[in-house]
Amino acid sequence: MKTQIILLLIAGASVLSCSAQTKPATPIQVMKKYARLVGEMKADSISQMFTTDAEVGHEGQRSIRGRDSIYLFLSSFKDVKVVRNADSVTNVSAKNDSAVVEGFYRQTVIISGKDTVNVKGQFTATMVADQNRNWLISKMRTRSL
Repeated sequence: MKTQIILLLIAGASVLSCSAQTKPATPIQVMKKYARLVGEMKADSISQMFTTDAEVGHEGQRSIRGRDSIYLFLSSFKDVKVVRNADSVTNVSAKNDSAVVEGFYRQTVIISGKDTVNVKGQFTATMVADQNRNWLISKMRTRSL
C-alpha cells in the first residue's frame, strides 16, 4: 500500500505556488512543474502544490488528507529514487476558480537501491485558484492500469 501511495504522489497532477510578481501558471504548466519536482523527490516543494486541506488517494486505498500529512508521507521515502516520471495531460476543464486535469502517468523507481518498480495509470487532479490566481491541488486520485 505504501508503494502505491508514493507512486500516486509521484505520479500525478498538480499545482504551482507563484509569487504575485509573476504571471500565474496554467493548470498544464503546473502539471509540468509537479512532474519535475516528483522526479527530484522534493517533498516540501511537492506538498506546497496542494491546498492545506488537500486529499490524495489511489483507487482502493485510504486517502491521505492535508498538506502536512502529504509532506510527512513523502518525506518518509528516503530510499526511493525516481528514475523516470512521465505525465501526459489528456483533458483540462477550467471554469472560474476551479479546474480538473486528467491524464496518464508512467514511472520507474528504484527502492532501497535494488528493487526497480514500473507503474502506469490514470490521474485526475482537481485544482482551485487562490486569490492571486495560482492553482493549487485540492484533490488528486489515481488508478493503476
